[in-house]
Amino acid sequence: MKVTRFKNIDSTNKYLQNLLEEGADIVDNVVVTDFQSSGKGQGKNVWESEAGKNLLFSIALDMSFLRAENQFVLTQMVSVTMINVMKNYLPEESLFIKWPNDIYFNDKKIAGILIKNEIKGMMMGTSIIGIGLNVNQESFDENLPNPISMKMITGKDYDLEEIFLSICSRLISFSQQPTANSQQPTTNNQQPIANSYTKHLYRFQQWALYQHEGCLKEMMIVGYDQFGRLVLKEKNDREVVCDLKEISFV
Repeated sequence: MKVTRFKNIDSTNKYLQNLLEEGADIVDNVVVTDFQSSGKGQGKNVWESEAGKNLLFSIALDMSFLRAENQFVLTQMVSVTMINVMKNYLPEESLFIKWPNDIYFNDKKIAGILIKNEIKGMMMGTSIIGIGLNVNQESFDENLPNPISMKMITGKDYDLEEIFLSICSRLISFSQQPTANSQQPTTNNQQPIANSYTKHLYRFQQWALYQHEGCLKEMMIVGYDQFGRLVLKEKNDREVVCDLKEISFV
């Protein structure tokens, strides 16, 4: 693992993406910073973080063993990795994955994940995973909807380097799993990951309000398909399948 550190950078994801586009081999490279001036979340969202208080980094993984159609496995793996690391510090029963890959403590967001995948034919190539984890920050902009940090939960200060190395080592370990051949990736690790993802899925099998098709609806999350689209059930038992931009949690 090669780690590059910055005090301030516009975006750790963008830094690695630029290197990849220039033809550099960035596999197992990690870029970590104390502050991001242009931290990105899903869509047009931004990631706000106090300098030096939280974890802000991106890691590049070789995912060439995974078929492109199965790329949601990576989303599941990164989300479950975050849960598995954070349950060493926080009660697991309060940790959730808000579809597709936000990490929640009860109803508040504690971590965000942004994944950029390279596709090579029918297989994946290099994936860049950006992670923002709220660790030691004690207050947030009041305009942000629902942020929380580890310190706000427990009152304790945490070692950023310890958490950072734990996350990175788990992610790299997954990407280096052996494959039978380049076209048939092993699935030994994938079912436990899917099971853990479902177990921690926020609002799974609970009636809740969602904005869908221009309406406020009460629906229940019943699962997701192989492409990672969310599957919900309406009160009349009709199932709906939603992509990221087609539904909003209320």
